[in-house]
Amino acid sequence: MARPGDDLFDDESLATRRVAVETVFARLKSSLGLHWPGEIGGQATLGATRIDGRRIPMVGYLNFIHPPQVQVIGEPETAYLDSIDNAQLTHVLERVTSGATKLVVVADGRSLIAPLREAFEHAGIAVFETAASGHRAAYRLRHFLGEALARQITVHGVFLEVLSIGLLLTGDPGVGKSELALELINRGHRLVADDAPEFALLGPDDLNGGCPPVLQDFLEVRGLGILNIRAMFGEAAIKRRKQLGLIIRLVRPESGTLDAPDRLTGTRTQRRILDVDIPEITLPVAVGHNLAVLVEAACRDHLLRMQGHYSDEQFATRQSQAMAASAAAYES
Repeated sequence: MARPGDDLFDDESLATRRVAVETVFARLKSSLGLHWPGEIGGQATLGATRIDGRRIPMVGYLNFIHPPQVQVIGEPETAYLDSIDNAQLTHVLERVTSGATKLVVVADGRSLIAPLREAFEHAGIAVFETAASGHRAAYRLRHFLGEALARQITVHGVFLEVLSIGLLLTGDPGVGKSELALELINRGHRLVADDAPEFALLGPDDLNGGCPPVLQDFLEVRGLGILNIRAMFGEAAIKRRKQLGLIIRLVRPESGTLDAPDRLTGTRTQRRILDVDIPEITLPVAVGHNLAVLVEAACRDHLLRMQGHYSDEQFATRQSQAMAASAAAYES
């Protein structure tokens, strides 16, 4: 069950998340070898768009029935455009230039026929050219725009990779998150982000987290100040991005916020972040507790649960069988 107030994301901000066409060119110029003749339409933006209540697709191949915001025109599409008569071409131009299309990417090293190029220029639609295949161009565009326009949130805590699991350590300031993170790194695990990891919803259940550039490689530890983890432990101690899989919340027993743990299951809940429920385990911070070992054990148990092995259920089943056997022996 999710704890109240855990969904920290404001859906209203989605309406304003957009990417300028000139930003798309700058980010994909190198990987796709883009050329932008005329540099027209660079100020136009791409993002969540609806017309007459209908959601407009982001990226697609030449489509003049439901034009997407980005049209990819490769060898098959240019062959089709070359084959139609003037009346059909006029209809295609009218549909494409009067819809939501803001960007056309001409792939496979092809060139647009003069009427098409003139129509796009007149409508202020940007036209990129690339020798890459239409399939590769569409893939790169979808990947970039998917990340750039994804729902995002910043959560206070330390984000690490522990035993292949994306682990977020949370808790009140001063509870010992950074000290625990430093011990885990010293045990061979990897730091993703300290203090303000940024998470983006890249898929239905894919909360992918990374580090703000200004905080990359650094960990603040009380008493020691800022530590450069890459310089201290090497490249292997840093992970650029990771999917969030588990949250461990550190709580001081005297804080009054620690619920009595279940002897079988521990203190397990779900925390909802951007509509994704993430398993959360609450661990008490007390003298004599080896938190690093407990965290590693929690991650190992989480891996087992992902494979369908639940220790609490296995123990309860064994106990029930033992009780049934004892009862049968008593009756006999």
